[in-house]
Amino acid sequence: MIVDIIEFFKELNPDIIIKSPSRINLINPLDAVEGDFWMPSVAIEGLNNPLSVFVYLKRIERNSKIVIYHLDRRNNSEIHKNLERDLNLDISYIKDQFSGELKLVYGSLYRIFLTNKAFWSLIKNSNLEVGILSTIPRQSGLGGSASIIIALIYGFSKLFGYINNNSKESLNEIPINRDIIAEMATKVEDKDLKITAGYSDRYCISRGGLAFCSYVGKLSHNELQKEPLAIYDRIDKTYNIKELPIIVCYSGVSHKSGDVHYRLRKEYLGGNDEIIRYYTKLARIAWKSRFAIMKRDWKSLGQFFNINTSIMNNVMKAAGFKFGIGVANNILIDIIRKNKYVLAAKLTGAGGGGSVFALTYPEKIDDVLNYWKNELHKLIDSDGFFKSKYPKIPLKICYGLKNAEFFKIKINTSGVSEINL
Repeated sequence: MIVDIIEFFKELNPDIIIKSPSRINLINPLDAVEGDFWMPSVAIEGLNNPLSVFVYLKRIERNSKIVIYHLDRRNNSEIHKNLERDLNLDISYIKDQFSGELKLVYGSLYRIFLTNKAFWSLIKNSNLEVGILSTIPRQSGLGGSASIIIALIYGFSKLFGYINNNSKESLNEIPINRDIIAEMATKVEDKDLKITAGYSDRYCISRGGLAFCSYVGKLSHNELQKEPLAIYDRIDKTYNIKELPIIVCYSGVSHKSGDVHYRLRKEYLGGNDEIIRYYTKLARIAWKSRFAIMKRDWKSLGQFFNINTSIMNNVMKAAGFKFGIGVANNILIDIIRKNKYVLAAKLTGAGGGGSVFALTYPEKIDDVLNYWKNELHKLIDSDGFFKSKYPKIPLKICYGLKNAEFFKIKINTSGVSEINL
């Protein structure tokens, strides 16, 4: 699939092609409040579906435009043009688009304007075609929105030679690098689009790899240079970790992670003792999980993951979410935990919908994947059987689960990157 996408883009004669990965949080949702915690996350790609965002940029003679593509996985992975619009670079117009269908594009451009005026001037005075294709399921809890924003900012930065190029900077401009791009992406959602979002997605997708990220000093969500950068500690290279024995399942039920983060953050900052107590427990198992990861002690890591799921259900209920991490998520976890080769199952992101993942023995990944698929199909193929197992759960959850997708994954080690033409 990835080869088909890249070849399709190459036929359009772009100046540059960018690929940006997705991510899963190993202990979450510590980044919902950015307290003084260390949080483990990993940038990922799918082995079949690349679970990535692809962006191309090319200079054109006519007016700038944006093109959104869709890959039809049910029809021989054909690529179709979903949308084509003029790209209006007037700042007043850009700010009016923050609630529209292209809000991620215009939010990214606006953040470049706010961050580096010389860089913005080059973009504004160029005629460009911008193409986007994402294979990350929408609102799946895999960092899809952040991946689009980061791919765009990184793409513009590479095209105009702004990545780590101090010769282009004055002392009054903020230099463009992977850390700054991660911060810019956070501000796009948090400040510009008014979506409460954590830092984990942004740093993980920008930098890549398996890492522990610290948000010390970032609780207030201040502007760039008015708070510390996050500390992104890559451990996949340090500990020579090549893979994680994980299978991801998108539930088919979309969610808005900003709604979850907003409520959790509000309760935490408001001094909700119960929420704070749970977060203290999460922070403790987060740093402890590092020792399990470095030892490849998957059984101990699974115990931490299962504790995480239990705490997360309690956290979500304490914050007012009646069904904890979400009905569909809990059903998927309930199914896969019964498999003897599964060590744990938990959320990938904020909860409410989205995705979960299973940790298994490395040599049993295919067996567990087939079991999960088969058991889910048994459950959802018959309305009557579903109601017999879950009598209090509405059938709309069953119908949503019919859209579930499963992914074998690998660690993305590059973060957002340019593809050689």
